[in-house]
Amino acid sequence: MAMKPDPLFIELLEQTDDLEILDRQHPMFDDRCLYYNRSLKHKPLAIVRPKSPTDVSSVVSFCTAHRISIAVRSGGHDFFGRSIVHDGVVIDMRRMDSVGIAPDRKSANVGGGVIAGDLQQTLDKYRLFTPTGQAKTVGYVSWACGGGYGFYVGTYGFGVDQILGAIVVLADGRIVNTDQEPELLWAIRGAGAGTFGVVVELRVKVYTTPKLYAGFLAFPIHEAPVVLERFQQLNAPNGIPDEFSGDAIVAKPEMLQLPSSAGSSYIFYWCWTAAQGDLSEAKEYLNKMKSFGTVLVDTVRETTPANFAGGDSSSPTFFRSCSISDLGASVGKALSSEQPPWPLCAVVVHNNHGRGVHRSILDGIGSAFSNRYPHVILGLHGGTCIAAQECEGALDESVSWVRRLETTISRLDCSISNGFPAFCPPEQVDPLDFFKPESAQRLYSLKEKLDPNNVFGRAFPRLIGKPVAKTRKV
Repeated sequence: MAMKPDPLFIELLEQTDDLEILDRQHPMFDDRCLYYNRSLKHKPLAIVRPKSPTDVSSVVSFCTAHRISIAVRSGGHDFFGRSIVHDGVVIDMRRMDSVGIAPDRKSANVGGGVIAGDLQQTLDKYRLFTPTGQAKTVGYVSWACGGGYGFYVGTYGFGVDQILGAIVVLADGRIVNTDQEPELLWAIRGAGAGTFGVVVELRVKVYTTPKLYAGFLAFPIHEAPVVLERFQQLNAPNGIPDEFSGDAIVAKPEMLQLPSSAGSSYIFYWCWTAAQGDLSEAKEYLNKMKSFGTVLVDTVRETTPANFAGGDSSSPTFFRSCSISDLGASVGKALSSEQPPWPLCAVVVHNNHGRGVHRSILDGIGSAFSNRYPHVILGLHGGTCIAAQECEGALDESVSWVRRLETTISRLDCSISNGFPAFCPPEQVDPLDFFKPESAQRLYSLKEKLDPNNVFGRAFPRLIGKPVAKTRKV
């Protein structure tokens, strides 16, 4: 310890073997309070950094006894501040970053604080892989438990589909293994890592590293209507190939460190996953897509999952999301009508098809995750700029840009009401709207059993008490 913590936490420190406590006077406190969304201004009483499940248990028990609010952080990417709490304690999981490969090389034990890019780098040393999301800096466990969108949905399924088991610290401090709590395993497969307790470890599927043909394929934003219409036509007969992600981003070149001459663009996160190693179809598909319009940037080449993903684009940010049934000319027109006003403004496109939407987990337990249908999520990322001193007034402009886009997209014929909980403000997430009715009832019952006092209430603050019956929106 660099210095003694606030006297309030001396008792907690004495209960643990290797716990770091950073209170508001600690020299590293402000640094540890930096989150992806730099507009979050919550100030915890302390940030605690456990090293073991027993440390986490001690922290949870201490905070419960002293009626101190808890938030759980891994990567800190939640736009709405679920992983930080004012005048409470943040359990920063990032010291729990171990990755252990099973002897049969079919699974790995992943610590609750492992970051996605680090996980891919570690697995790559063993020529192994597991799906992660678009950004290297996201916390893996919270990403996977919340659903797990990304490049590999079509080929391997969602992040939840990789989860085999978990170690969880409950609200009463008990450390449980989901091998003995199958209902909890079902729940954390889609209802998140901080809803019923702290997920301190996941056991997940791993695979032989596939070949990837991946990079950026960028077109001018004003050509987006034509590009997306041709993309829709190309895939009309058989649907998007399972191997192709279909993910994209509307952004200025600074967002992805592309040449400034590119200007605002519709940029495919072009990613073809060849589990069997044959890239011939990928190259043919790329050549067809390059005929859609004026290619500004083409960096697609053979690479690996460890080397392909987005980096850090943190800034003061306002975020909302929209769900649509498919991409087409009308979506392209909407996106080109409201171009990103600031360098870190973007529309992130998650295109979900293939294995993930057609197959659920077939182990007799299943998952709470309900978005098992072809759909596209548009993340309206109202970021600002890299240098804080250049951002004056930027966030207000980004908010207006997001609001206008949100309204425009909601009026399209392809707009659908179903959403993704992690991409919505928590106070707006009614479990009866975001999960199947029977799943929502199971979640309420499990919450009442494991966390009746709503100690872990930041992810789903409305998942408490008895639900009011209603018809789920379609």
